[in-house]
Amino acid sequence: MRISEIIGHEREINALCASFKGNRFAHAYLFAGPDGVGKRMAARAYAAFLNCTAGLDDSCGVCRSCVAVASGAHQNVIEIWPTDKDGDKDLNGLIKVDAIRDVQSRLRCRIESGMKVVIVEAADRFMPQAANAFLKTLEEPPEATVIFLVTARPFALLPTVLSRCQRVNFAPLDVKKVVDYLVDKKSYPSSEAGLAVRMSEGSISKAMAWLDDGQGMLRLQLAEALGRLTGQDADQALRLADELSKRDDIDEALEAFKVWYRDMAVACNKGGASHEILRAIACYSAINAAQEEIRPPRNANKLLAMETLVLKLAGR
Repeated sequence: MRISEIIGHEREINALCASFKGNRFAHAYLFAGPDGVGKRMAARAYAAFLNCTAGLDDSCGVCRSCVAVASGAHQNVIEIWPTDKDGDKDLNGLIKVDAIRDVQSRLRCRIESGMKVVIVEAADRFMPQAANAFLKTLEEPPEATVIFLVTARPFALLPTVLSRCQRVNFAPLDVKKVVDYLVDKKSYPSSEAGLAVRMSEGSISKAMAWLDDGQGMLRLQLAEALGRLTGQDADQALRLADELSKRDDIDEALEAFKVWYRDMAVACNKGGASHEILRAIACYSAINAAQEEIRPPRNANKLLAMETLVLKLAGR
């Protein structure tokens, strides 16, 4: 990924390019915004640009350094990910202190050219000890080092971490730009691409997952079933809760439900039905709260959380 290939975010991208080219960049940046809008790609594009040997206004994409960055093998580029209990990458896992110690050790090594770039994916997943250990690196990074913290939940970061970063907000992508990209570059049918983008809230990666994994329409159908529930449908509500709790894509399904109720609120707003708007907003908030309950570190019982949620959505 080259900087010029990033979709959207023109103002933010241009400002960052100007600061890097003018040698006026900050030592740490917080890339904040919804999942799938290009934050991680932007961080990697800057990592390639800062280490490209071609000396152009963008990374060339073909030199040895660019190829190494693209393959994840460049010694100057360090990526930190949350991991599960087995040490495998897992965005719902945690960033542990051992990973931070390893980064600090690697940053002490001298480099011959370019810049060291640290990319922290899902930076809201720091364990407290790891976050505190990382503060020293944020305060006094080694020379020729830039750090990118990437997160969809900046509010979950410690204030001491936030205060040491220059924040760059990545908004949801323009719907037309995402649809055009999916149709022109990825050859998806325009009708399917349009629905996928609407349900993914401007996220390219979510839209592609919606189209590719075969689960998108199933999530939409489940959302519609929930939307039809009434206070008299307790048995059906509990069956749906049981089905939800067993899904591997439960978080993605809940995101689809949020889009369903968001669209309902917009439609009701156009029709002037204020009580329906308030109902849709309350349902959206309940889904969001349920997501927080079942995610780490709370890890609430999924079946109980889904039963509580579905009964709320049914109006009980």
